Amino acid sequence: MVTEGLQTEPQYVEGLDRYLRSTGATAVVKSVAVGKDPMKVVRKCIDIRDDAANVGKGYDVCVCLVDVDEHEALPAACQLASRESILVLVSNLKFETWLRWHAEDKRSALSTTQLDGLIAKLGLVTRKMLAGNFPFHAVHEACEIARRADPDLGPGRIGPDPSSAMPVLVDLMSGRRHE
Repeated sequence: MVTEGLQTEPQYVEGLDRYLRSTGATAVVKSVAVGKDPMKVVRKCIDIRDDAANVGKGYDVCVCLVDVDEHEALPAACQLASRESILVLVSNLKFETWLRWHAEDKRSALSTTQLDGLIAKLGLVTRKMLAGNFPFHAVHEACEIARRADPDLGPGRIGPDPSSAMPVLVDLMSGRRHE
């Protein structure tokens, strides 16, 4: 898995992996943070996948986590990923939308500044660091909210604001294959 975010997303994925393993999931997740450009995220994922395959250690599924933000390259990144059989999971407006749904069932569109303030107020993130008591136990409720926000959510889809395709990752990590 390659993430656009350098801190919050990798911390979340690692915490989610620990939580899901405690409930019986057996996925093995390798998280790599790249930075702010979706095309760089997809290209890094291709490089990592190809390097692993070259030494006989391929991955079952390759996933990229990206935000909509103001990325003009996002549609092209999604197309490249599709050609390379890589799943791109898009959060609109950004990943913090997904985090919000672990704490409240509200789907109002917010600006980046408003969303950051709300996430801090809810005690989920402080200065891009996930709270030590982040409510991973609410992940299935967050999935339900995401599916209501975008009934057509899926890899490579840029959904409405707000939306997130993170339920696809939760399904994969829980052993439910996404086709």
